[in-house]
Amino acid sequence: MNFYSRDRFQKMCARLAQTYGVASTETMFDVQIPQAVGLINAVQQSVGFLSRVSVIPVTDMKGRIVTLNAPGMIASRTDTSSGSKERIPAVIGDKSERTYEVVQTNYDCALKYSDIDAWRRFSDYEQRILNMIYRRMGLDQLMIGWYGESAAKDTNAAKNPLGQDVNTGWFHDLKTNKPENFIKAASGSKLKLGKGGDWNNLDQLVFELLSLIPEEHRTGNEVALVGRKIVAWESGKIYEMYGQQPSEKTLFSVLTKTYGGIPATTPACFPDTGVMVVDPSNLQHYIQDSSLRRQMLDNPRKDQIEHFQSQNECFRIGDLDACAAVNHADVEFISESTSADEPAENPTENPDQGQQNG
Repeated sequence: MNFYSRDRFQKMCARLAQTYGVASTETMFDVQIPQAVGLINAVQQSVGFLSRVSVIPVTDMKGRIVTLNAPGMIASRTDTSSGSKERIPAVIGDKSERTYEVVQTNYDCALKYSDIDAWRRFSDYEQRILNMIYRRMGLDQLMIGWYGESAAKDTNAAKNPLGQDVNTGWFHDLKTNKPENFIKAASGSKLKLGKGGDWNNLDQLVFELLSLIPEEHRTGNEVALVGRKIVAWESGKIYEMYGQQPSEKTLFSVLTKTYGGIPATTPACFPDTGVMVVDPSNLQHYIQDSSLRRQMLDNPRKDQIEHFQSQNECFRIGDLDACAAVNHADVEFISESTSADEPAENPTENPDQGQQNG
C-alpha cells in the first residue's frame, strides 16, 4: 500500500473510531446500540430485496417469535346491553409459542493493497470500501436465508459454498415447522413443471402455493419469489410462440412480471428452480442489537487490510401459515416438444400423485 493509500486508510479508520466513540479501530470494539442500528440499516439497504425483509432487533439470545402482521380477524360485535357479556379483545400475534435463538456469525474479510491503491483515485474512496463490505454481508445474509440448513460450530465454505452450514434459513424453517405448506417430491420422483406434469405452467404452480395460504393469513402484499431458471423457461415458451411481433413482445414483458395473479420477483441469490409465495415482510432476520463487534486494521505481513465483524443472528418466518414454497431441488422441466406430441399416459389420474406436502 503506497503512502497516499495508507494516509487515506488511516484517516478512514480515525473517522470510524470517532463515529463509534472508541480510541482505535485496530482493537475489537463493541458497537453501541444507536450505532448498531445504523450499521444494520446500511447492510440491509445494500441489497434491494433485503430491504423488504423484516429486521427484528432483540435483546435476548432466545425468545418468542415476533409477529409483525395480524393474522385472523379482530372485527367483531358483542351485545353488552344485558350486562352479562363483555367485549373480549382478540389476541394478535403468534399463538404457537415458537421461538428464535440467535448464534454468532462472523463477517470477516480482507482487501489487498493493490485494490486499495487502485481505489485511492476515487473521491468516495472510503464509502466504496465500506459499501463493498456491506453489500457482501447483505448478499451472504440472503444466501443463508435461502439455503441455510444448520449452524455448525466450524463452518466449511468449500463443502457448503452457499452458507448451508452457517445458520438455518427460511426454506428450512418452513419445511421443518410447516411441512404442509412445503411441497416436495415423493421419494424417487421429481416435481415436474410443463405440459402433462404436476403443473402445466408457472401460473398454476404459483396459484397452488397461494391457495395453501388461508385467506385470513393473507396481507395483500404477497409476491411470488421465482428462480431465474424457471423465469427463463416460462418466458422462453411465451416468446417462442408470440415474441416475434413487436406489439405482443411489449405485452408479454408486462405479463411475465405477474404469475398466479400476484406480482413476481427474483431476489438476489434465490435458488434457480425455487418458488415461494410470501409477503416479504414475513421473512424475518433476528439480530441481537448488543452483539455487534467490529475491528479494522492494517496487516502488512499479508499486504492487506482486514475487517472483522460479528453479530448474533437467526432467520425465521413470522407467520408460517402465510408462506408456501416448493423444494427447489426437486423441480424438473418437461420439454414442450416432447409433451406436445405425447399425451399423458393416464389423463384421468390425479395430477398431484407425484408430489407430497411435507
